[in-house]
Amino acid sequence: MLELTTDQIRAALVNCTKGEAKRMNLPTNLGQTDWENLDFLGWRDPASTTIGGLALWRGDEVIAIALKATERLASNKQGMCSLCHTFHPSADVAMMGAKRAGTRGREGNTVGAAMCSDLACSLYARKLKQPRRVQPQETLDIDGRVLRLQTNLHKFVARVVDGR
Repeated sequence: MLELTTDQIRAALVNCTKGEAKRMNLPTNLGQTDWENLDFLGWRDPASTTIGGLALWRGDEVIAIALKATERLASNKQGMCSLCHTFHPSADVAMMGAKRAGTRGREGNTVGAAMCSDLACSLYARKLKQPRRVQPQETLDIDGRVLRLQTNLHKFVARVVDGR
């Protein structure tokens, strides 16, 4: 992934107002980010248990999406991230909701997906970060896991941005 700046991320937020984008807490350590191993930049707001976001390059355009964790899975269950297909204890998976871009979002339409709570899907797909739960045997190699993540990520982004 190519590097991003906070200005690029704020300008690219497609599903919130300019005021919301200005107030959103963004990552402060972008200079220390391992961009080479990311498919998207994901972050959680340290001042909120529910607010987060993701940003990525879509072609030559930066797209950023504000996320809100809408619910936790039951505490005695496990969950799977719909982006990277990593299994986690329920505390490590969150149902993330995103307002749709444009008029549909202003009308209250949202898109949701179960995601890794820490939004570190790129690292899990590359096996650079280990989840707290043993994973089922996988037939895909790392390149296949990364491709699956990218495909699922772009489907989610298309649902938010394009309404597909």
